[in-house]
Amino acid sequence: MNTLLAHLDQVAGVAGGSPLYQIGMEHLAGVIALAFVPIGAWVLRRRGAPRLAPIDWLLVGLLAGSAALHAGLAIDNEHGVGVRVLFVVDAVFLAVIARRVMRGSPAGRLGVAVLVGSIVAYWVSALSGEAPDQVGLATKLAEILALAIVLRPAPSRRWRRTLSFAGSVAIGLLVVGTAATSWIGAFRASAAEPGAVAGHHVRAGGVPPPGSIFPVVADRDPTPAERAAAADLVSATRIALAPYADPVAAAADGYRVNGLAGIDFHASNPKYENDDRVLDPAHPETLVYAVAPDGRPVLMGAMFLMPKIGRPGPTIGGPLTVWHAHQHICFSTTPPGLTGVLSPLGACPIGSIDISVPPMLHVWIVDNPGGPFAVDIDPRAVAAMQARA
Repeated sequence: MNTLLAHLDQVAGVAGGSPLYQIGMEHLAGVIALAFVPIGAWVLRRRGAPRLAPIDWLLVGLLAGSAALHAGLAIDNEHGVGVRVLFVVDAVFLAVIARRVMRGSPAGRLGVAVLVGSIVAYWVSALSGEAPDQVGLATKLAEILALAIVLRPAPSRRWRRTLSFAGSVAIGLLVVGTAATSWIGAFRASAAEPGAVAGHHVRAGGVPPPGSIFPVVADRDPTPAERAAAADLVSATRIALAPYADPVAAAADGYRVNGLAGIDFHASNPKYENDDRVLDPAHPETLVYAVAPDGRPVLMGAMFLMPKIGRPGPTIGGPLTVWHAHQHICFSTTPPGLTGVLSPLGACPIGSIDISVPPMLHVWIVDNPGGPFAVDIDPRAVAAMQARA
């Protein structure tokens, strides 16, 4: 049950994950406004609905849904006045086109212009730094489907094949463009404010990058007791990891060091991942190695892992020891390894599956400019290690 609630938290946007995979709180008003669409359909049916082909009814529904959502967004105060005015204009034009289709007239050039304009406006918004979310993506995909219906060639029209092909290409480009701008916008939003993502957590107002769950932490100094606890953890980890400087010793203790390569090789230990120990320096779930230019493996630190998704780790060092997690990571089983992050359209590379992992905490035993508890090893630390090799 706790695992299910943790996944629901991620979708609702309260678990510190990327908005790309969630419903942004600023868009809830638009989602609520969608409830008026089926109510309007019920009223229309009671009064006597016009005779339309099923595909035209689908078009009406898509246009009405987008209009209602944009009207709801205009009510929300999270957006500036200028953006809210544009939402109102978009909602009005979409509603006008829906009414035109209901009366048996084609959406026409106005329909094409409004739908394309709404889609392109979303691209501009994403590229300008506003974090895309599932509501925005779903709305744009619905508008692209509506545009595909509008652009379908009439049976009696000449050059039907050419128009059909051109329309298909245009729709494909719009889908790719929407996915690409959402992807770019999600990463730009995560880096929009200097210091928003501070090493191992997200400061208030910051946006985590896709694939990561960083809890929002108050920007405060640790107490003396927290500093002491954090220092003790680093010291205890450094002592406990000393024997594992030799990968042979790590392998003998159950760590998977086969194929050790690169500068961020994580060697997991299934035995310690399932022993219910939490933040035990003597039994770290994962070791992290880097390979020097001469081929010599260097132990960089350890990664402690919680037993279950949604179970927070102990922050013994306060804001210094904040755990993070990963969601929507693409993992390949043949061969085993990470292949990337779930795309905005909800797909992983062929042969990969979408997974999430429990909270984790890195403890680096080398001099890491980002700090001993940073999410990643700083390239400068690796460069210094290579210079000493």
